[in-house]
Amino acid sequence: MKRIIVTRYGPPEVLRLEEAETPAPGEGEVLVRVARAGINFADLLARMGLYPGVPKPPFVPGHEVAGTVAALGPAVAGLAVGDRVVAGRSFGGYASHTVAPRATVTRLPDSVSFDAAAALPVNYLTAWLAVMHPGALQPGETLLIHGAAGGVGVAATQLAKICGAARIFGTASPGKHDWLREQGVEPVPRDDFRAAIREATDGRGVDLVLDPVGGDHLLQGYRCLASGGRIVTYGISAMAPGRRRSRLAQLREWWRTPRFNPLWMMGANRAVIGVHLGRYRDAERLQQAQTELFGWLESGEIAPRIDSVFPGAEAAKAHQHIHDRQNIGKVLLDFA
Repeated sequence: MKRIIVTRYGPPEVLRLEEAETPAPGEGEVLVRVARAGINFADLLARMGLYPGVPKPPFVPGHEVAGTVAALGPAVAGLAVGDRVVAGRSFGGYASHTVAPRATVTRLPDSVSFDAAAALPVNYLTAWLAVMHPGALQPGETLLIHGAAGGVGVAATQLAKICGAARIFGTASPGKHDWLREQGVEPVPRDDFRAAIREATDGRGVDLVLDPVGGDHLLQGYRCLASGGRIVTYGISAMAPGRRRSRLAQLREWWRTPRFNPLWMMGANRAVIGVHLGRYRDAERLQQAQTELFGWLESGEIAPRIDSVFPGAEAAKAHQHIHDRQNIGKVLLDFA
């Protein structure tokens, strides 16, 4: 098998292609022949040593794959060799073969491509938690999505429309604003979004803010909330402003991360919600989310936007593409 390993924490160039022995699935496990592996910003943070729980190098990054069942371990039911599947992993997705627990493997409908399937697990489940539950966006409400042209941002926009959002605001690089408008998103400046939201809503604010940035950015998002509003924090990309790990940036953003006082929140009638998909323990809720997402995918109500597919051997280029903020939607690796 072929796999991409992180040789040491650092810039994209630390990613290296290597040959390895194909693993055998253990009890309750499935060996997947990977066709597509999804790339998430969490992978970039892991490569730099900034992601919570990241293994020490060398390790294989990647949290989501789509492909076919190559082998089944003992005590695995409901699947057969050759089935088309999508699977979630803690790490290990950037490879031609990967072993996943049966509970994380789902058979794909024939109508769902490997590209769409590999774009679904992390981005759309994160967006579902942020928008649907516990984000609880209601019909007629408004929201602000930071990083609206990224994988989670695109997913959140589509789910907000399903919820009946009245207005969707979004931040992104200026070159992506026209694309946002085509999606029904009202662009606001990344550097002065609070003033733009205040003006656009006549001072009321928005009902829901989705923030993957963290630091002071999170506090400014909180201050954009209307009475009864919620802000969902699901990342801290501010700690990784460049290609390399910066202790100074880490310390600065950690220092600037707000500590929310419950008395403030009570007085303002605002809520702060944290979402970490990898540590979400309500399996029944995630199953509900997955069922709804696949239903909407088949009906056409959601459609992952694939920005680009890089050969597996070019994982470093794919990471740099995301660092450079070139992507609109999902970036994938091809291991077919």
